[in-house]
This record gives sequence, C-alpha cells and structure tokens, in this order.
Amino acid sequence: MQNDFRTVVDVGKFDFSIHADSEMLFLGSCFSDNIGARFKTSRMKALVNPFGVVYNPLSVARLVERALNPEPCTSDELVFHNEKWHHFDFHGSFSGFEPREVCEDINRTVQQTSSVLKSADVLFITFGTSFVYERQDTSEVVTNCHKFPSGFFSRYRLDPEEIVVKYKELIVSLRVFNPKLKIIFTVSPVRHWKDGANGNQVSKSALFLAIDKLVDLFDGVYYFPAYEILMDELRDYRFYDARMFNPSEQAVDYIWKRLSDVLFSSSAKKYISLTSRIAKARNHKLSASSGSQTVEFLRQSLRLIDDVTRQFPDCDLSSDAEYFRDELIKSEQ
Repeated sequence: MQNDFRTVVDVGKFDFSIHADSEMLFLGSCFSDNIGARFKTSRMKALVNPFGVVYNPLSVARLVERALNPEPCTSDELVFHNEKWHHFDFHGSFSGFEPREVCEDINRTVQQTSSVLKSADVLFITFGTSFVYERQDTSEVVTNCHKFPSGFFSRYRLDPEEIVVKYKELIVSLRVFNPKLKIIFTVSPVRHWKDGANGNQVSKSALFLAIDKLVDLFDGVYYFPAYEILMDELRDYRFYDARMFNPSEQAVDYIWKRLSDVLFSSSAKKYISLTSRIAKARNHKLSASSGSQTVEFLRQSLRLIDDVTRQFPDCDLSSDAEYFRDELIKSEQ
C-alpha cells in the first residue's frame, strides 16, 4: 500500500486483543527490551527479559524449558572465569563471586518466570540471530560466552528446520502448561553487522522461514512484522541511532504504535491514554520552591490514579500512588 510517499506494511490480523489487565512475558533480543519497556511505561503487566538479553532461538527455548520445569540451579552448573562464577545459560548480570548467591539469583528468576508464564496471556519472543556458539567440550549451545577465549566455542548458523523442530516440541509443552497462552514471534530489526551485510540477511532469513512454518503449524501462534516496518516503512537513517544499526527511540515508538493499533482493545487504549498522563506526571521535576502549586500537582496526580483505579480495578498503580503520597507528605511538611 502506498501512502504519503512511503510503503506501509500490512501487519496482518490477530484474532484476539490485549486488554488493560492482560499479562505479558517478553523474551529474546534487545528489541524485546525496547517494546517491553513501552508496556511497563504504560503500567501494563509485563515481565521483560528476566534472564537478560537472549539472541538466538535455541537459547530462548532452553530458558523457557527451564521455566516450564524449574529444577534448582546447582553449583556444578557454574563455571569460573575472570574471578567470577558464571552460568552459560544466563546473562552476565547473574554472575558473581559466590556460587551459592549466583544459583539463588537464578532460582528466584526461574521461579518468577515460571509463575508469570503459567498465568500469562501473551508470550512475545524476539529472535535476533540464527548464529549460535557451541561449547567445544560439551556441544551445548550457550546463551552468553562470558568472555571465555574464542577457542572454547565453535560458531555456526542454525538451519530453519532445526529451529522448527525445537519449537514444535516447545509450543506443545507451553500449550499443556498454559492452554490460554498466545505466542507472538518477532524478528529483531537490529542488524548484526559483524556478520557482514550478506551474513546478517542470511541469518535473519533462517529466522523468518522458521517462524513462518511455526505460524502455519499452530493456532494461537502469530508473527508481528517489526523488522519489515523498520526496513520498509521507516526506510530512512533518521530512524536509527548514532551507530546506524539499532532503531532509534522514535522508530521504536512508531513500531509500538503499529502494534497497539492492531492488538489493543479499545479499553486498553483508553487505559494507556490515562496512564501516559500518570507517567508524564511521575517524570515531572518537582520544585521545592513552588509550594502550594507542587502540593496541588501531587493531589491532582493522586486523584487521577484513583480515577484510573476505579475504572480498571484489576490493574496495579500502587507504586505510582505510593510515590505521589510520599512526595505529598514531604511537600506539606
């Protein structure tokens, strides 16, 4: 479709809606962070990349499997390198100096993710690359190399069929674990330039082919074209950051709008319109010298929160209410 001298991407149709009280889980590449952050800013129920950024499909699947069957982490799963203990399935933010503390942190996160996954309405999975790193000693694909020497790993690209086989099993397990769960796949528009222009495209192509097959095989599994929106609809370097590889804030905001247009119910859109005012008020820099004006601003914000809470009783604005109450007490002293 042609509109205002640009190509507008058809995002397709979805046979369900996201509501104000829907619960979401985001897993995958840094693009999951970007879109998930918009849900959190809108005060919606969203757990975003609890395991850290994960780029390849096999590592995402491995972590989901762990959440489906949350066996406790033990110290023999950890490796020691550069004065810290690490787990190859988990982001460096979980690494630490004491094995017990590393495992406790992992176990808490796995249990939290398992709980959210059990009740979630929508699981967003964003694939970043089909290249993986495999340990030479165990032949296991790792999520994070933790700055081990490159000779410790071999690197290869997944075939689409490898991804499909893995996710056919995983989606069946997810269906048993949470029958109501909807799954939305995306491919990250972030380009992995270290693979070269052609290598990046071939890598992404494997992801597209695998997702297309999975969407065709399963009901309740969908694809949202974030990659295509950036590459075709926003075909301009204005929509990239300074490195020219990642989408800019403006681009992510636009993709968020396209997603909300097709997926959000009318009540969810109303809720987001209201909570955007709360978020803006929360970001407002309070002036101690304003006196009565500051007090009235805080009271208005609390009245807005009360109004939104009455309209959407299943949504949680307690953190915002606590913030404005605390500021009001300090301003009235």
